[in-house]
Amino acid sequence: MDSSPRIESHPSRRQILAGAAALTAGALWPGARPANAASLLLPDPSANGIARGQIFDNQIPDRSVYAGLVDFVWGASTLTQPAGAVPSGYLPAFRDFDRTHTLAWYQANHPDWVVYQADRVTPAWEFGNTLYVPIDITNAAVRTYYFSTFVQPLIDQGYPIIGFDNVATPNVYNSAGHYDADGAWVQQYDGRDDRAWPAAVLGWLGYLAGQLHARDVAMAANITWNASVVLSDIQQAVGLVDIYVDEQGFTVHRDSNYNDQAWRDKFDFARSVAPGKLYLAINQTTAADLADASQAQVDWAIANYLLYRERLSMMTLCGVGQYHVFVDHPELHTDIGTPSSAPVQDTTGGWKRGYTGGRVLVNPSSTQAVTMVLPAGTWTDLHGATHSGHITLPPNSGTVLSI
Repeated sequence: MDSSPRIESHPSRRQILAGAAALTAGALWPGARPANAASLLLPDPSANGIARGQIFDNQIPDRSVYAGLVDFVWGASTLTQPAGAVPSGYLPAFRDFDRTHTLAWYQANHPDWVVYQADRVTPAWEFGNTLYVPIDITNAAVRTYYFSTFVQPLIDQGYPIIGFDNVATPNVYNSAGHYDADGAWVQQYDGRDDRAWPAAVLGWLGYLAGQLHARDVAMAANITWNASVVLSDIQQAVGLVDIYVDEQGFTVHRDSNYNDQAWRDKFDFARSVAPGKLYLAINQTTAADLADASQAQVDWAIANYLLYRERLSMMTLCGVGQYHVFVDHPELHTDIGTPSSAPVQDTTGGWKRGYTGGRVLVNPSSTQAVTMVLPAGTWTDLHGATHSGHITLPPNSGTVLSI
């Protein structure tokens, strides 16, 4: 996600702690749970139903609209949140977040801090966005500047979590190198698959995590999953953070969603993360507004979430790019209890998982419908249709059934 939330006035970290203590009879913020340090303040997702995250909040005049519905606010513009909604600050991971520090400013003041593409002229802009200059995350002076200029002020304001956006372990921004103080070219990376890039990213994340944890502040990161990811790289990156934000979810802005082997790869990864890591998956529908999304895609996103979810799993469902505002949907209030079994693959090729009050079914095939046998009884899907004996799932679809 590429956005710049407006930071509003808000209470201090001390006020947050005091208010949380009053609300929870001496406990920390509701959901406070030790991770790398006993005093980290973290979301506490519900064990049943759908635990939800909010992506930016700076266009929500009355945040009470998501009271009791949202556990985590990524890129919160204020610390004033409904009870139980834990806010994070927001920063881009590889860029200077000060728009006044243009490329010309850097070339005049810190020419050796700018990272360029292989032509040695074009900065390694993220997504073609030329507002924020890409900087050399391996440079000790850059690290000190970034932390003191951008991270520390958020800590001082009271944010219990700092979120870092657009972390890519493959070299997707085509970074190549920088010039030294004497104007000589320094080659750092050679193409998308150069192993020097993930090493630099992991070193950077480790530095940030160490600095934050030393200050009793948690770390979140939006770490990109795509076909070029080396599994061990993203596993190590996710291991360094307290909250993993997965902007690709199981929809990736596509009508077809993940399917076939791509689905299996993503599902296996999600299942490896879910048991031990706070995990927010963002599922954006192809429609710009969630209200216009296809029912099939809504069901798909929710069914996949319930298929892989564990105690620490959260999700966001919205239209493509529909951040900053609060959006709701009846299916997001689904509650079929807690998992009663692990997800397993059916002999048909579909996947299933039992819950204390229902059942989740997913067919990840792009071409084959599957007919799955249901346990005895009458089962009701999210839209009131009843099923007994068996149910047929079209290709690339999911359903949630209650008993």
